[in-house]
Amino acid sequence: MSRFVVDGTVFEGYCFRTYLAEGREYFDFWEQIPFQTQRKQKIDFPFPESLTSFLYLDAQKLEALCHDLGKAVQRLFEEKDRFCAAQIQKLLDELAKEHIYFVLLQLHWHDYLEQAREQHYENLRDLLPVKELTQLPSDVDTMQKQIRLIFEKVLDLENGKTDIPGRMAALCQEEKNNALALFRFSLLQTRSEAVDSKTFTEVLYPNTVRDLVDYMLRECIRREQKMRVCKNCGRYFALTGRVSAEYCSRVIDEKGHTCKDVGAVQQWTRSRADDRVFKAYRREYKRRFAWIKAGRITQEDFYAWSEAARQKKMACDAGELSLEEFEAWLAN
Repeated sequence: MSRFVVDGTVFEGYCFRTYLAEGREYFDFWEQIPFQTQRKQKIDFPFPESLTSFLYLDAQKLEALCHDLGKAVQRLFEEKDRFCAAQIQKLLDELAKEHIYFVLLQLHWHDYLEQAREQHYENLRDLLPVKELTQLPSDVDTMQKQIRLIFEKVLDLENGKTDIPGRMAALCQEEKNNALALFRFSLLQTRSEAVDSKTFTEVLYPNTVRDLVDYMLRECIRREQKMRVCKNCGRYFALTGRVSAEYCSRVIDEKGHTCKDVGAVQQWTRSRADDRVFKAYRREYKRRFAWIKAGRITQEDFYAWSEAARQKKMACDAGELSLEEFEAWLAN
């Protein structure tokens, strides 16, 4: 296998690492491509976005992708040729697009397939752990339920009975006999190192997708990262600024609008609902706008009136004109 060096350590085939710095999570990965030079990528997100997005993965799409991957590996077992291997790589690329954690699986399998090529596709059943792919949807579903339990019982800001370490201890005691309900943290391969010229921090070199979930989830608990359910989409999001935030920053439509945008509009609407000055202005505006279609007023006259009305409204908002005076002006 091809070898390369990252920060003084020799790796074969690929290297994947993750770390946290200044409120963001970073994912670095290198891959030695056959007959090509080494390739490196670096991706970062606000912490803990990778974990919250993992919690809400599209289960049906993941199930379909892993089903196709399982079939493609079975074909490779039977036909033993590079065309089947190329199809597997294509599907792995699609899987990696679904979540950053799956890039680790993609790199694993690129390495496996390169070994298979070097061995002329012999002894494939010993080399390729197909269950790692076919069982992924079930494993993800289990981890999602475990993450959600910790979010609800430990990190949710509304659950303010005790401190976060206390809540976690209570949850462990409550679920000690339920092996599947509670996420079981394990030993991780981490080390402290300089990741750039300014940052020295703890770095994880994961072996599995579960290692990545383990690392990010334990960091949420250790850092006492508070969570809240978004009032628009109903999904958990991290409170990284104001603890009063009620809406997340997830994009919810093709125009790029976020839940936070929707929340701002709803808040504006609620505030206007109690604004008698705005109500009076809006009611008269709509009435006179309808006059254009009825032929009772020209567009030019309407726009002239609306500009004057806007000025009067501003004066009323500023306290220079009483509500009664503003309403009397509107009525003329």
